[in-house]
Amino acid sequence: MSPGRLSPFPKRKSSTKVRAQRPGSIAPPRASVPPPLFDPASELQAVLAELSPHGVAALLAHARKLRDDERRRGATPPLIVLSPRDFAARVVHAASEVIVARDEGKVFVAALFRSLEERGEASGLGLAEFKNRLLMAHQAGLLVLSRFEPNERADAATVTASEIRHLGAMYHLVLVRRSKGESSK
Repeated sequence: MSPGRLSPFPKRKSSTKVRAQRPGSIAPPRASVPPPLFDPASELQAVLAELSPHGVAALLAHARKLRDDERRRGATPPLIVLSPRDFAARVVHAASEVIVARDEGKVFVAALFRSLEERGEASGLGLAEFKNRLLMAHQAGLLVLSRFEPNERADAATVTASEIRHLGAMYHLVLVRRSKGESSK
């Protein structure tokens, strides 16, 4: 193209903003600003003001459940915030408390979850997430899951609610290894 001719493509000015928007470019660092301090009571009041009566009732019910769970649980943190190792240790300990003599060191996942819920330890954790964390702990070797054998007696609803499926395997029970000197309850 000769020097006097205009290009069909206008020359763009390169600015920091344009460079930051280009794929693969690195945006310039921003100054770190601490989050604004907030008052939880005023924040709750603002949320409540925007909710419908149904939403207010649901929020109150949830807040009461959290309060009751914290009272039952005491100073121990809920399962949802624990590391996999601490989660597995707490679950195995709870399973050993739920097991009765005829269970031979096995407890159904659903029964164990109900027990943890009653104690306030499953706060913020649903059965599906509980099963997922159990499976991860099992895969890491932190606890042992087992399959329910049809020759054992059990309630069909409990077996179904306890089922964990993963890559063709199916689990229903958490096993508690008892030491040889430990007697069953």
